[in-house]
Amino acid sequence: MTKRTDPAGAAALMAHGDAPMSADRAEPAGGALPQTIAGPDALPFRGRTAIRLDPDLGIASVFGPSRTWCDEGAVERLLLVRPAVGRLQVTQGGRTLACCSRDALLVAASRGAVFAATAVDRIDVLAIERTRLAGPLAALESGFLRRIGRDHPGLQTLTAYAAGLLRGLIPAATAALAELARAHLAELLAFIVREPDLQANAPIPSRRDLRIQALKAEVEQRLGSPDLSLDTVAQAQRISSRQIQALFQAEGETFSGFVLARRLDRAMQRLTDGDDARPVGAIAFDVGFGDLSYFNRTFRRRFGLTPSQARRSLRRADRFQTVAANRVPAADG
Repeated sequence: MTKRTDPAGAAALMAHGDAPMSADRAEPAGGALPQTIAGPDALPFRGRTAIRLDPDLGIASVFGPSRTWCDEGAVERLLLVRPAVGRLQVTQGGRTLACCSRDALLVAASRGAVFAATAVDRIDVLAIERTRLAGPLAALESGFLRRIGRDHPGLQTLTAYAAGLLRGLIPAATAALAELARAHLAELLAFIVREPDLQANAPIPSRRDLRIQALKAEVEQRLGSPDLSLDTVAQAQRISSRQIQALFQAEGETFSGFVLARRLDRAMQRLTDGDDARPVGAIAFDVGFGDLSYFNRTFRRRFGLTPSQARRSLRRADRFQTVAANRVPAADG
């Protein structure tokens, strides 16, 4: 089932400031308009629904993606994929690479790549047919994989531009403008490939910024200790507990909320690390939880699945990779 939506409706489905980024080749007859796709057409990642442009310019947000997916399409594509939350892993040619919320994975050739999503509710995708690639993108070998950090200025510009297109905030009202927008997306991605280590020109941090950075670094160092508390950090940093609470409140969070989120994120990383075979309880205690039932409850609340389910998703992805490797033809050189 396919239906067209107004830009405001499409925008309502996007997270605050999060940019969407799928598409196959299509020669536009007119301007590109936001569109909701439901059912089996919500590709890639066999999502419950997807938002993209009509005609397709190469960008989409896929909601409710499948936990495992491989591209079995007839056309080889370059993919840039970005989970809004959770963890996304790709395995190709014996190599595995993963990223977490708002980071991105660049996969030079989609054929034979197997993706595994853990606690991911939305994936933003940019897809470009390899036959359309030029410049540094065309020079990428078929097995090329790269993780791109969320703070990369080029990724931030690309996702903001894609979001504007998908929300109808940047109109592409004619066929010529639609093709120009398609070219801009490819040029932005090429810039990211050319400048993998680019950093933004950050302003000189204020004393408050330096203080909150020091507090968070202190938390990271003590994260695995069950004795980590507001008082221990205050004593180590020679600052009052009330000042710490005020600093975190200015960041829009609480000290205890930050500690809990970091412990849960570290637990998720270790549970989905194929080299860490320790029991769930051992991992929970290692990241600082003293109560296993509390860990299980808060883990499920944050990620939407239990720790055991998170670990099984990795094993399921490994099995899926084995099957896919036997049925998906290797990419042409």
